[in-house]
Amino acid sequence: MLVVPWSASAPLHNNVGQDGKIKARGLKPPRLEGDFNMKRIVPLVAGLCLLASLFATPVLADGVPPLPHAFYGTVEIDGNPAPAGTPVEVRGNGVEPNVEGNPITVTESGRYGGPDAFDPKLLAKGFIEDGTILTFYVDGVEAETDPATLEWLSGEVTEVNLSAEAAPGGGGGGGGGGGGDNTPPRISNVSLCAPVGVTETTADICWVTNEKSDSQVEYWGSPSMLSTLDETLVTEHNVQLTGLTPCTTYHYKTMSEDAAGNLAVSDVYTFSTKGETTFSSCCIQISPSEVQIGEEVTISVSANNNGSCAGDYEVTLEINGVVEETKEVMLEAGASERVTFTAIKKDVADTYSVAVDGVAGSFTVKEKATVPPTTQPPEEEVPAPLNWPLIGGIIAAVVVVAGLIIFFVVRRRRAY
Repeated sequence: MLVVPWSASAPLHNNVGQDGKIKARGLKPPRLEGDFNMKRIVPLVAGLCLLASLFATPVLADGVPPLPHAFYGTVEIDGNPAPAGTPVEVRGNGVEPNVEGNPITVTESGRYGGPDAFDPKLLAKGFIEDGTILTFYVDGVEAETDPATLEWLSGEVTEVNLSAEAAPGGGGGGGGGGGGDNTPPRISNVSLCAPVGVTETTADICWVTNEKSDSQVEYWGSPSMLSTLDETLVTEHNVQLTGLTPCTTYHYKTMSEDAAGNLAVSDVYTFSTKGETTFSSCCIQISPSEVQIGEEVTISVSANNNGSCAGDYEVTLEINGVVEETKEVMLEAGASERVTFTAIKKDVADTYSVAVDGVAGSFTVKEKATVPPTTQPPEEEVPAPLNWPLIGGIIAAVVVVAGLIIFFVVRRRRAY
């Protein structure tokens, strides 16, 4: 790449050969020492006039634009030298189109412009900021450049070699008449617009087309949606998508239709909206708050996600400053869930402090109560039940014996 800088304040340097031809990179008035040579002056004046016309730029009402950036180099179409008459154009933010020097045509097969001071050049001029990215077009088709990236610099002369595909419907030969425009726009440079690009609920999509066309974006997380159609025909497109869901990945493709109704659709791209998770715990419950050694305590808290994105929350239980247990819970944006820790036992009587992600509480463990041994009272003797049949038999026997005795006594007295 050959770069020849110049500025409005610095003199241009030049040497004129013996044959009166300009051989160096710039111009400098010859010193009139010795004999005066008109053969040197005439080409010099002509060169100055040509140079002034080459870089002439309209003076706008609010000031004089900076010096243009000039280009020359080789140009190919489908790997072959571009034929004479092929238009070559440079575009970019602030670059004036359809002015002298932009576009220019190929005059020698495979080349546009030239390195010499009096050769024509492709000019990027206008009120342009240094560093503006430039794009080159060959016969209306965006070209690949060598070097790959070109930035506008006031007053520079740069060799840029171009290669492009043949324009649709272009190329030689007669035969057949064509009809109207049936070539869709060519979409390039699809991206999120600087400087913001994407927020929690919006996304700005930018792209470029090689001809003026309208702007629309199809996008989807689920289901597919379309942005409002912007019918303004432009080459630099900007569409804002609104009402998006935070922390969500979206797919999208851009669409542009020219004035002839030819629709172009880009490849599919993705972006993710911004957002964050904000977790907190509250409302601790300890049950029971007083137990004996070896008895279980249950501890629970409310876990909350106050952010705009779903996420996993790790809830940690600490007892006396030592991590006892950790649980993980997935919470949607704005959701809450009760997290419970069970079977908490301690074998030492004490008061224990509890902390769950900054929420504090306590419970008490006591010694087991001592139960005195129980003494059984002496058993009372239960009298045996009376044996009435036996008693009745005994009484009957006594009566019989008594009767017999009385009988014998009475009888004996009668005998005397």
